[in-house]
Order: sequence, then C-alpha cells, then structure tokens
Amino acid sequence: MSRFVDEDPSSLALSELEDMKVVDADGRAVGELLDVVALCTPDTAVVTGFFVDLDDEQWRVSWAQVAEIDVDAEQLNLCCAAADLVPASLRSDELALVDSVLDNEVLDMRRRVFVRVQDVLLQPHDGDLGVAGVDASGGALARRFGLGFLSRRLPRRSGDFVPWADVNLISLRLSRLNFVEAFAELTELHPADIADIVGQVGPRERAAVLAALDPGLAADTLQEMDDELAAAAVQEMPVERAVTVLEKLETDEAADLLGMLPDELSQELLARLPDEREEDLRELASHPEHSAGALMTTDLVTLPVSSTAGAALEWIRSERPETHAMRYLYFVEEGERLAGVASLRDVVLASPEQPLAELMEDDVVTISADLDEEEVGRIMTKYDLLAIPVVDAERRLLGIVTLDDALDAVLPEDWKQRLPRLFR
Repeated sequence: MSRFVDEDPSSLALSELEDMKVVDADGRAVGELLDVVALCTPDTAVVTGFFVDLDDEQWRVSWAQVAEIDVDAEQLNLCCAAADLVPASLRSDELALVDSVLDNEVLDMRRRVFVRVQDVLLQPHDGDLGVAGVDASGGALARRFGLGFLSRRLPRRSGDFVPWADVNLISLRLSRLNFVEAFAELTELHPADIADIVGQVGPRERAAVLAALDPGLAADTLQEMDDELAAAAVQEMPVERAVTVLEKLETDEAADLLGMLPDELSQELLARLPDEREEDLRELASHPEHSAGALMTTDLVTLPVSSTAGAALEWIRSERPETHAMRYLYFVEEGERLAGVASLRDVVLASPEQPLAELMEDDVVTISADLDEEEVGRIMTKYDLLAIPVVDAERRLLGIVTLDDALDAVLPEDWKQRLPRLFR
C-alpha cells in the first residue's frame, strides 16, 4: 500500500513534514512530528522512521508503522496505536535529518564548496522514502517561511541542488569526532581541493583536517593554501606535528612559511629539524626578500660529472630523493662547482655506460643569488626554462629557481591561483 496520498509524488521536502500532526490507527491525533530518521551509507540514505512528540516525550515511529503521509492534510497517519511506539533513539549509522542536516553546512564533493542546507528533498521509490539530496536555494528558504509564491520566482543556480551521493557531512562528523568517516573522501582529493575546503572552515575544523592527513598530503595542502592561512595552520599544530610536516615541504616553501611565523616558534621548529634541513632553511632565510636566493629551493638532484648514466639512475633508485623538481639533473665537479645539466629523459634513454659528461649541456644559463626576482622571471621566460641554477662567484651550485616560483613572485595576485605547479 502506498504511504502517500498524492499520486506518484516526484519529491517531498523535509520542511513539509516538520510539525505534521501524528494520527494513530484509530484516527486520534496523538502528537507532532519532530524529525525524520534516515539510515545512511556512503552513497544513499533511506528513511527508517520518525521522531514524534507525544505528551512532551519523544517517541520513535518506524517506517513500517506509517500508513501514509498526507501532505495536503499535513498529517502522518499511523497503522498502529501510540502505545506501540518505542522511545526515540538513533543507531550509529542513522541521522536525524532536521537536527543534523537542515540549516547546517555540508560539503558539496563535486564542486568542493560548502553549502548551507535550506531543505532536504526526499524521493519515494518502491515503497521506501529515500533522501534525494539537499536544496541550498533561496527558493527553498522562502518556501519554508510560507512564501511559496516567492520561491517560484527566485532564480535557481546550478549548484543549488546537491545529490546525496555528493554530500559530505564533514561539520557533523567533526562535532562527533569521527575523523575517519569525515576525511575518508577528502584524502582522495587533490591538495588544491583540500586547501579550498580548509579555507572555508574555522580554526577547529582546519586543525582537524590537517591533523587527519598524512604528513606528505598535509604539506602539499599547506603549499596550496593562502600564505597567512598556512601560517595560522602551522601555529595550530602541535610542535612535533609541525616539524614532521615542515620536513615534507619543499625547502623554499618551508623557508617562506617559517618567515611568517612568530620568531620564537620559528626558531623552535628549526632547532627540532634534522641538521641538514635546518642548515638549508637558515641559508635560504638569509637571502634578501625579492631576490633569487629567496626564491630558490635546494630540493634538486646533483651528481658527480665523472659518473655514468647507469650509475646515476641506480643512485636515484636507491636514494629515492623526494624532490619534485627532478626534470633536470645537475652535474658538479670538485668543490660542488656546476659542470652541466641534462634532462632526466636523456639520462634514462642513454646507455648505462655512457658518461654523464657526454650527455650534459655545459653552456648553462645561471643566475646569482642576489639577482632581483623580476629579472629572474625575465631570464627564464627569455630562454624558455623550467628551472634555472643559482650559483655563487666560484660557480658553486646553491640551488635552483623553478618557473612556477619565479612567476608566482611577479604575476598579479589574481593570476596566481591559476598558476600550475610545474613539478608536482
């Protein structure tokens, strides 16, 4: 038997059910509907019951105890007596939709943005009542206030309806400290998407998101965040966690981030880093702002020029350097002086016995650490370089500036978000 008076209703708004009169099997009004309970899986949610107010106490009506939902009469008709109901309770995999979803913010996983739920749409199907999705439109809000005529006139945007499969109840899950459930989907996202999400929540949620990510993903997310927000996020981390994440950051990004922290915290974090990492970061921090030295990173692969292609690849396989900028390999002579450069592709395609000296380009365009950042960008675009070595007066290799960092320093602010990270 159908539980709806309307003939084949296409959808039912949660707000239409709030405060409905509850009528028992004998036709007596026994209470008022308070909430709708749904059993939730990752992709679907199906209504399993209702919470009703009977004599100032909350009771649960199961879906099987519902005879029909009469939307026109605004009443929930039961097929049982009020005495058959049980006290209201929720299973761990159930949600009370009015209490937990309506008027709360949910994450639209398709568009990576938070939306405020103005209504929840329910969909009858094969005798069940499923949750179709959430409505974030102004029209839904107008409808809830009894302004149906206005709701039909308000324009609808493409993102106003979010299918339930795209809804992530991250705010609710954070409040329940259920981090595993809250972040299971987030860890599959690109760091830039996670950064967008983190930028839309408060300090507590931001700290919880970054704490739930593995250090490498947390570091990648920090690099995609606004500088001030990233600095705030590091300050919210326990010191040991911040150290672990800083170890995973690219050195130039880590140096920039440390420069934005309070001096006391910056020095404490530096002191806890491995000696080599600390030395690299202090060296980068010593260069004047807006110079090549301030832009450069020490995350690069250097190999002795006397080696062979096979030995170079064997070293890379065994050491597994974490640097992102391994498009080029840099070859050095005695005293760490730059001898030449070759693309990783050329080394991979060479015979294992071929000397690196035969593969490399020795006429390398280089810059000094004190060169102005705008000149760095001009030189790199002139010679069509993805990375440029930074050397001292004795041609000792100090680091490299990658094109994304060079452009990031000189592009207008509104262009920077569209700049890809070339070595990610």
